[in-house]
Amino acid sequence: MAVLSGAAWILWREVRNTSPELIASALAGIPGWALATALALTAVSYGCLAVTEVIVARACGFAVPARRSALVAVAAFAASNSLGFSLASQGAVRLRGYGPAGLSRGQVARLTLVASLAVTLSGVVAAGLTLAVAPLVFAHALGRPVLAVEAVALLLTAPAALWLAAFRPRGPVWLGGGSPTPPSRRSRGIAMAAGLGDWAASGGALFVLLPQPTLTGLAIFLVVFVLGSLVSAASGVPGGIGVFEAVVISLTPLVAQTHETAAALVAYRLIYSLGPAALVIVAFLSLKAARLRSSGPP
Repeated sequence: MAVLSGAAWILWREVRNTSPELIASALAGIPGWALATALALTAVSYGCLAVTEVIVARACGFAVPARRSALVAVAAFAASNSLGFSLASQGAVRLRGYGPAGLSRGQVARLTLVASLAVTLSGVVAAGLTLAVAPLVFAHALGRPVLAVEAVALLLTAPAALWLAAFRPRGPVWLGGGSPTPPSRRSRGIAMAAGLGDWAASGGALFVLLPQPTLTGLAIFLVVFVLGSLVSAASGVPGGIGVFEAVVISLTPLVAQTHETAAALVAYRLIYSLGPAALVIVAFLSLKAARLRSSGPP
């Protein structure tokens, strides 16, 4: 409640000088190409999450078809992105998806922990790489020495080394320890690339909804996006609603005006969070109806 109250205060402080009319006008002014690009990047993001899930499931030694792992991943992350409570919501979806494949509750919990950690740390690394690629941009924007920016970049990219230590037979559970079939270097590299691709695509899906997106603005925005995502996930607020928006709006004055960012956030929530969740619900209900028809009397 305290976090939500703080986020509400920040949002009020940032948007008090704008109006619903300005936000609605900015929302209506988002071009079709930006909406189409956001949809495409959303698909890329969820595709990367599916790739990560497949590799993690195999590395944990679970004999689950890749197609099932990919579909479960999309459903699990769609649930957590719209409902929040990442571990709980993802765990519930995975239990329903992996249960028929023979995975126990303990195995599902282990997979959920490792997959969630992989995605979270990928965000930290993505922020670090962005700082490392454009240190001068951030030094100028933050008014800090370039050396300080590079030091922070090095610190944030350090978790990438965990992929080399993960899934060792004697490693800790949270790093996939006890794996009977550790992934190859190629698989580790693919998983790392998929993790970074997820964050780049999801952040890009929001960034293209802002007016006049530029590469320089993207570098700054991606770091803000990662920070907002991690803070909202840690807040415990359902879907991170309010918390994510507060962080992004308060830290993006160099990229866009407040009403433009607010409009982009509304469109992003519809495209990236609610859209996939709605598709998953429709698919689930369709499959359930098909099973009922097939099991009914002739």
